[in-house]
Amino acid sequence: MSEVQATVEFAVELHKFYNVDLFQRGFYQIRASMKVPPRVPNKVEASLLHPAGSDLAFPASVQEDVISSRTYQILYKNEEVAVNDVLLFKVMMLLDEKKVEESLNEMDFQIVLELFFTDGDYSSEDQSSLQSISSRVLRLHFSLQKGIHQQVNIMFDYFHLSVISMTIHASLVALHQPLISFPRPVKTTWLNRNAPAQSKDSVIPNLESVVFGSSYMKQVSPDVSPNQTGGLFLEKPL
Repeated sequence: MSEVQATVEFAVELHKFYNVDLFQRGFYQIRASMKVPPRVPNKVEASLLHPAGSDLAFPASVQEDVISSRTYQILYKNEEVAVNDVLLFKVMMLLDEKKVEESLNEMDFQIVLELFFTDGDYSSEDQSSLQSISSRVLRLHFSLQKGIHQQVNIMFDYFHLSVISMTIHASLVALHQPLISFPRPVKTTWLNRNAPAQSKDSVIPNLESVVFGSSYMKQVSPDVSPNQTGGLFLEKPL
């Protein structure tokens, strides 16, 4: 099987945090991470679109592949806080060159959102005082032709009743020969111990032909099938 490296970028903008009925005053923070099916060799890079400067006491930060929003203090019921952090996730994957469209449309992308809290002293240099109190898993139904462009409000559980409003954009941005090494699941069976390497003569499909189809210059269909519409689906808490 010949493989190509596909790169999908996700931009997640956290807008406002709403205190619906939190029962404790203190410092709160949203942490986000991206999950990709382990059967697909992948690498995730996390970053901030506009890293916060020194003017903020508790700025957003990145630790490996987990992004933390700026930390904000909640004091009053029905309080609203403007978070305004833009989180970027770059997902690089190895896919079968003959099944790029099928693989991407069926890929189970997920964003894990966790609500962290502390009622004591907080320091941006030492976040050990923050504890995870609630979480949500957002399943992303990616469409190769349309990507994802949607705004959604995520509500945390009943005991930590609060909402974060967010916008998600995603699209395929690159398709080429593998340029980096990907961690792969350990396979111990004798059947795949001597799997053949990728052929150097394999043909990398053109990005436009993958996204729009080989005949997109001749005819554009007005109909959109259900699996071409990107969307979001909120899972149960972790």
